[in-house]
Amino acid sequence: MRGIVRIVTLVLLCNPILSQNEADVLRYSTTDIFGSARFEAMAGSFGGLGADISAIQINPASMGRFSSSRASFSMNASFLGNKGLFNAVETQSNDSKYAVSAVGAVITTDISHRNTGRRYNQITLGYTRLKNFSNKRKYEGQNFNSLLEVLAADGFGIDPDYIYDDRPFTTGLAYDVYAIDYDAGTGEYIPRLTMGDMYHKREISTDGGIGEFHIGYSENYMNKLYYGASLGIRRVNYEERYTHNERLLEPAGVSLLSFDYDYHQKTSGTGLNLKLGLLYLVTDELRLGLAFETPTVFRLKDAWTNDMTALHDYGVETIKPEFIPHGNYEYRIKSPMKLRGSFAYILGMKTAINVDLEMARLPGGRLRSSSEDEYLGIGYDFKIENEEISRQFRTILNTRIGVEHMLFNDFYIRGGLALLPQPYKKEIGNVNTMNMTYSVGVGWENRFFYVDASYRLLQLHSDYYAFDPSRIENKTEFKSNLHSIVITAGLKF
Repeated sequence: MRGIVRIVTLVLLCNPILSQNEADVLRYSTTDIFGSARFEAMAGSFGGLGADISAIQINPASMGRFSSSRASFSMNASFLGNKGLFNAVETQSNDSKYAVSAVGAVITTDISHRNTGRRYNQITLGYTRLKNFSNKRKYEGQNFNSLLEVLAADGFGIDPDYIYDDRPFTTGLAYDVYAIDYDAGTGEYIPRLTMGDMYHKREISTDGGIGEFHIGYSENYMNKLYYGASLGIRRVNYEERYTHNERLLEPAGVSLLSFDYDYHQKTSGTGLNLKLGLLYLVTDELRLGLAFETPTVFRLKDAWTNDMTALHDYGVETIKPEFIPHGNYEYRIKSPMKLRGSFAYILGMKTAINVDLEMARLPGGRLRSSSEDEYLGIGYDFKIENEEISRQFRTILNTRIGVEHMLFNDFYIRGGLALLPQPYKKEIGNVNTMNMTYSVGVGWENRFFYVDASYRLLQLHSDYYAFDPSRIENKTEFKSNLHSIVITAGLKF
């Protein structure tokens, strides 16, 4: 098992061909609670209520609750604060992002004159930002282990004459800046380290997001049964940069004093999925919903580069611009399927309560080479990475609860709670603290216009390993608070 972890660590950090791994599948398989202010104020719990453009994310049948046409536009302001704990040293960082949260229109047609039991149908066109990757994190502290050991180990058995071709992103960089030496007798690369601790400092910044364009159709049958389907076209843009710095605390006996290892990655691509849903009114007060979301099949392209500098007692060694390595790779990801059940109850025609349960089978995610590479028989099989997906991840059940109360005519107050379990199996040893969302909001409407506002707090817990997750000393515990404010304006017509 330790050997597998070691291989995956090297894949994660270093190999220009196989840098895709289970972390990519998780990143593009999970989504956040983005949408209209009303949707966010109720923690995204809308599968049984419907009649909000963002409810198409949960259950496309819930769009059948519209009896008139609407159009809306939502803006989101997010503020993120992070605390990183690395070997008893706490570090804080902050970031902010402004983006369109949701925009779209529902065109409703009265078809009751056909006397078929069908009352209304709806065509929905819209866009929702499903995930925001904008984030800045950092950590620092002492550690006996070094990234330089990983960079050196990746070149074992490769002659220095070929190291720049075979390991250009790892061992080749470290060897070129004289941070490691080559032992011809053993075939090993030896880091220029003393037996003392290094002082680590890493800054990680990410940007981009996942957005989905929705095209949906729904119908209302006898004001009792609602059914619908939607096609989702997802667009992925992801950018990551990090700088890893290590400074030797006891540099006596070696020339190396410190080094910086830089990484920059850009990922872009598209994916398709289909959502199918049913909503049934048992009574005027009780509503039950069921929806299925197929796996999203993404076609992605990664482009990345690495650089390295080393400070010696005689000066600084750098990589010449013409020798900085660049890599790119096209591949596919299949995200897990999702099944959603909804329960809604109306109290006295003034208060609505909705509960959504979402099952996501995360072990079902898969990596595959591009269709062209598979056709030519040269594609990488991702066997190790897909085994890690099945070994590390588990099926999770997300729970979202939302409440809306009409305080007085045309004015509403709202609140929500979401419980989001960690994706990892307990035996993996990652953080098990559940992620939580708390939200509140208000809304006002008249015959032609409505405006809503919401505030949402998302609390996240995650473990981060810069390298070698088999050693607990390499772990950073991140605690994040995401504050999200959304304003929605809409028209009825």
